Amino acid sequence: MAKQKRKINQNFLIFVITVLVFITVFFVVQIVQFFEKPINTVLIKKGELINYEEVTGYIIRNEELIDISSYDGIVKSEVEDATRVSKGSPIIKYVSKSEEQLIDKIKKLDEKIEVAKESQQTIFSNDVKALDTEIENSIYSQVKNSTSLDEIKQSKKNLNEKIKKKAKIVGELSPAGSELKTLIDERTKYEKELNDAEKSLLSPKAGLVSYRVDGFENILTYDSISLLTADKLSELKISLDQIIPAETKNVKIIDNFICYIAVPMMSEEAKKTKLNDSVYLRFPNDEDSLVSATVEYISNEEDETLLVFKINSNVEELTKYRKISLDVVWWRSSGLKVNKEVIFETEVEVLVSGDNENSAEMVTKRIKIPTITIKKAYSEENVFVKILKETDEFVIIDNYKDSELIEMGVSNDLIENRRTIKMYDEAIMIEETEESESDLK
Repeated sequence: MAKQKRKINQNFLIFVITVLVFITVFFVVQIVQFFEKPINTVLIKKGELINYEEVTGYIIRNEELIDISSYDGIVKSEVEDATRVSKGSPIIKYVSKSEEQLIDKIKKLDEKIEVAKESQQTIFSNDVKALDTEIENSIYSQVKNSTSLDEIKQSKKNLNEKIKKKAKIVGELSPAGSELKTLIDERTKYEKELNDAEKSLLSPKAGLVSYRVDGFENILTYDSISLLTADKLSELKISLDQIIPAETKNVKIIDNFICYIAVPMMSEEAKKTKLNDSVYLRFPNDEDSLVSATVEYISNEEDETLLVFKINSNVEELTKYRKISLDVVWWRSSGLKVNKEVIFETEVEVLVSGDNENSAEMVTKRIKIPTITIKKAYSEENVFVKILKETDEFVIIDNYKDSELIEMGVSNDLIENRRTIKMYDEAIMIEETEESESDLK
């Protein structure tokens, strides 16, 4: 009896040792495999894909050069570059060169007036006190609420008028103010002569004022669009992304509502483009925003395609350039974004209608469905995915709807038992999966 019991104990011990050896070998193998071939995964996250092409564009505007040959003298004031003006508005005010002496005389008189005001006795009349209060309030209000350049200019003008008015009152009331009054009267006379000598350049039509004239205003025109080719554009000697210098000796008015950009392209997307197609343009000065554009003209050439896009915004900023770098954005899409390396295809047997439309016979067919492998805690699962958009590196994916799989002919069992993807799932890179028939079959 004791011998039999000892034999049972030995058998049990052998069994335990065998199990421990097996477990040890299993873990050693797993550890070796782990270090030999680590599993690479990527997180499925929300993101955006933009399919774009870096190109060079030539800007075509509706612009009219203004003849200023009859205007000469000193520029007294001018409208800022890229400012919109209405028809008949003054753009530049000129003062003849012979009137330069008047400007100098007025400047010197201003200095004498200030000296005379400081040397005379202060007159505390009610009018002067009221003007002092208005001047102080104007200064305080302007400092506190200075948000608009036009308001600041208008306030400065009003302030100068009040100061001149005060000076006249002080000069008239002060016994010692006769000299001040004489100086003010003399300044008024010179100022009237100067104003009479001014000559204003008026805008012939509404639009954007521009002093950036580059010589292509009569070459790259709306009428020339149908005659343009990529070769003709490449022959134009224009520096890329160079800002056209602004000089008041040249003036033009630009249509501020639309402009065109001619772009030579070599991509497949460009070849497939049709008239009136909508795309987006992205400019270097504002990479965070996309400008809507439509295709207005297409010239299919031997090696490339010339597309002319029309835009209705960003026109003011583009007045500085003639030839620029930009991106043509063909499409943008957002959703669940993942590396393209996680996608592989699974072959599935489906039932579809026969070739004969009048026949109700169903035939078996094999189709390929995009699939990814999701890493779970202790397992891996293959999941069908629908590819919405893709680039060379990434894809935007989503789950198939049941109705979509049914329409494809996928069996009900496969549809009911399938897994779906969600944000932050771990997808295994394709090199870690076997490109064989899926376990879903």
